[in-house]
Amino acid sequence: MMYPQFISATRETAFLHAISSAAITHEFTHQCSQNRVPGCKCGKTRKQPKTNSGWQWGGCSDDIKFGEKETRRFIDKLEKGNDGRTAFNLHNNEVGRKVVRASLRKVCKCHGVTGGCNLKTCWKQLAPFNVIGSELKRKYSSAVRVSFLNNKLHKRDNKRDRLVTKKEKKLVYLDSSPDYCVRNATAGSPGMLGRTCQGENSSSEECRSLCNSCNLRHRTVEHKKQVKCRCKFVWCCTVKCKVCTVKFSLTTCV
Repeated sequence: MMYPQFISATRETAFLHAISSAAITHEFTHQCSQNRVPGCKCGKTRKQPKTNSGWQWGGCSDDIKFGEKETRRFIDKLEKGNDGRTAFNLHNNEVGRKVVRASLRKVCKCHGVTGGCNLKTCWKQLAPFNVIGSELKRKYSSAVRVSFLNNKLHKRDNKRDRLVTKKEKKLVYLDSSPDYCVRNATAGSPGMLGRTCQGENSSSEECRSLCNSCNLRHRTVEHKKQVKCRCKFVWCCTVKCKVCTVKFSLTTCV
């Protein structure tokens, strides 16, 4: 998959590939368990253990295998080359899917008289996507620089090159990241000077932080705008809305 604004194989590009692959895998898997994808069934669970544990498999587990298969078909098959960038893309795509798979957890629902929990029905469910995004952000911070030798990705380990295997769970990158605070047309970075960020409440502070991280001052201006709100469906067949005033701020790096 090509992203014109991310020409270099940096750790940012690695994160982009991983989180895109993870998002598609998560969505395919979720839609499958909701019976919204033709030809998709509930995920398989392990054989029920012969114990008096008070729970049993039931419900509809998320079919992660289906999500992974469809994502490979949707994303990985677009990679036609045999070069370093192709290997880089495929590896980080796979890391994104691995993070989604690792988020599978057993979720249970209690059954019993007056809210008791004498018996529980359990199934496998993916974590919310914000949990997966946080884990990928952590992997972004610990990404490893690699090189492409003999048609394979290698990383430096104890002053020697070591092959990056398919089981590796770290994000990898080939190129150093540019200084995103400074405009760099070649790297596809517009820089931060003159950039505007719209925020509400706590997000306004995040906008100011972006400017400050690049040693730039910030100018924040409060604005108001009219938007449709409290909309109701009127039989038949129109939608009537009120007009509300919403406050927001625009922060510019100067």
